[in-house]
Amino acid sequence: MAKQSGIIKLEGTIGDIAFYKTQDGMLARAKGGVSADRIKSDASFQRTRENMDEFSRAGAAGKLLRVAFRQYLQNGADNRMVSRLTKEMMAVVKADATNTRGQRNVLDGELELLEGFEFNIDRALSTLIFFPYSPTINRVTGALQVDIPAFSIANKVIVPEGATHMK
Repeated sequence: MAKQSGIIKLEGTIGDIAFYKTQDGMLARAKGGVSADRIKSDASFQRTRENMDEFSRAGAAGKLLRVAFRQYLQNGADNRMVSRLTKEMMAVVKADATNTRGQRNVLDGELELLEGFEFNIDRALSTLIFFPYSPTINRVTGALQVDIPAFSIANKVIVPEGATHMK
């Protein structure tokens, strides 16, 4: 992928080159690719459609998880968390041994693969809290429970610098 390094920062399209801004800087790429209609109907794109279906399921499951934790993620997640979570959800989907390719889903996959996922890669939970906790997932009901024993904040939690309150 091309990277713009000149003093003129372009955004938009000139000819077949699209210019856009990302957190990595100003980038440029050539337009093109196969039409959506051909991907949807051409037999040679069957595998692509299967991949798209599974990716869609992984993305939807990731969004469901993010919505469930939204109030906790508003100020704590890093800006690449969505893509990292989708990648992990794809691993869960691919671990589904029950369904055929293209039909695999998160619920029949190995949800245990999400264990250890950090919503904020820069501030891992294990570096902020120092008490044991045990999460349990009931696969039948879909309920998640996290048991946290009573603890003293003074020596079990790293309080961010400048914080006056904690919840």
